[in-house]
Amino acid sequence: MIKYFGILVFATSMGLCATGQSLAGSERLALVADQSRIINLAAVPATVVVGNPSIADATMDGRSLFLHARGPGLTNITVLDARGETVADYLIHVVYADDQGMALYTPDGRFSFACVNDCEPVMRVGDNSEQFQDYSTQLITKTGLATSQALGEDLLLARTPQTGGSP
Repeated sequence: MIKYFGILVFATSMGLCATGQSLAGSERLALVADQSRIINLAAVPATVVVGNPSIADATMDGRSLFLHARGPGLTNITVLDARGETVADYLIHVVYADDQGMALYTPDGRFSFACVNDCEPVMRVGDNSEQFQDYSTQLITKTGLATSQALGEDLLLARTPQTGGSP
């Protein structure tokens, strides 16, 4: 038993050393899920490599790098110039840091809420799948209505063709 414990301790310490070495040159950034951050780089990036785009993603415009925190977790983002040399290397830790948020745990799963004035449901990965689906459907419908209105479409006419266009 002691022999196996020694092997486990050795393997664990080697893993930590290897992890520390690979991350030593990385700048550590904490991002809040569903928010973005702008970083101005020293050189124009040519390539951006994202470890796990479901945790964080990146877009670029000139020397600006836009980091988009998607969901909680740990990933990395490496930025290369046109010669393939590293311009920047980031270790990204995405967290939910909402001091106005609340999670309700029930036998049916987790339900997330944003509680500013009233508690309104919000979507977070890991929430009850039925609530998540209902919320997604409503959000898609709302976005479609807003887009239609922005384009100047008459929603009453569009929804009542069988009555000749009158509400």
